[in-house]
Amino acid sequence: MPYCGPSGSTEICRWANVPPGDEVEVEFDMPEGCKARDVEVKIRNSHVLVKINGRTLVNDELLNRCDPDVSRWEIRGTRLVLVLQKEAGSTIPWPNVFVKDCKTHFDLTDVL
Repeated sequence: MPYCGPSGSTEICRWANVPPGDEVEVEFDMPEGCKARDVEVKIRNSHVLVKINGRTLVNDELLNRCDPDVSRWEIRGTRLVLVLQKEAGSTIPWPNVFVKDCKTHFDLTDVL
């Protein structure tokens, strides 16, 4: 994933804003031997569901809205990649992808 703004990782995925800035890519590692038929992805404008081999990896609200008609998923080698098209041609970087991964408590070090 080329860098174009904020990026990050969680226990289950990696994500980044990608050039020219109108998409966010989210990568999930897939188990060995996993095929497209083992993957279930539902992309809504404010929610994403990802299941691999029946195991739910993500079922969460998006921090920002995407365009589900243009957003897609694909398999790249051993990775499942969601390509979330930002809504209405926005190029404003997403500071995070999923609401559940947002910080809920802040302290002085967050603003220094």
